[in-house]
Amino acid sequence: MDPMAFPALAGTVLTEAVKFLFDRAGAVLDRRAGRVAIDEPERVAGQAELLRVRAAELTDARVERINQAQGALRVYLSRPGLLQGNDEALRDLLGQLRRDLEEVYGCGLPFGDEQRPRPGAEVSQHVDEISGQQVGIRAQGMTAKGRVRVVQTAKTITETGEQVGLHFDGPIG
Repeated sequence: MDPMAFPALAGTVLTEAVKFLFDRAGAVLDRRAGRVAIDEPERVAGQAELLRVRAAELTDARVERINQAQGALRVYLSRPGLLQGNDEALRDLLGQLRRDLEEVYGCGLPFGDEQRPRPGAEVSQHVDEISGQQVGIRAQGMTAKGRVRVVQTAKTITETGEQVGLHFDGPIG
């Protein structure tokens, strides 16, 4: 299974996951709109630490995706009979929303008994244009237990530009 894929959940756990992501999306959108102070942390059941929005991660594209996902989840919450754990479209929607929220909060949001590896290094870079080089991580190597996660977006990469997620000068493992 892709470690970033949303798990197949059923019953109450699926309903709780949908509600949790819907509520987190609403909290993020409230902060973006200024209804709640952007730096005000959230205390959320099931999370050991307070969730804090990283304002730099609230790009227009990400906010639009979160807004659209919240609208789609509103239908599922108003019609619980539509919630099916094997619904690929729902799992894709939940997976993308979770990835966006994890970027905004800077932490993982696992569900149920899901075991997701925690990255040893995490990089998130978002720019409008790259004309030089954008490198997420440059390293000499990586141990067998090492984990990395790089998320990069660029609206435009010019002819002389290059976007590199990981650059290793040696073997991995």
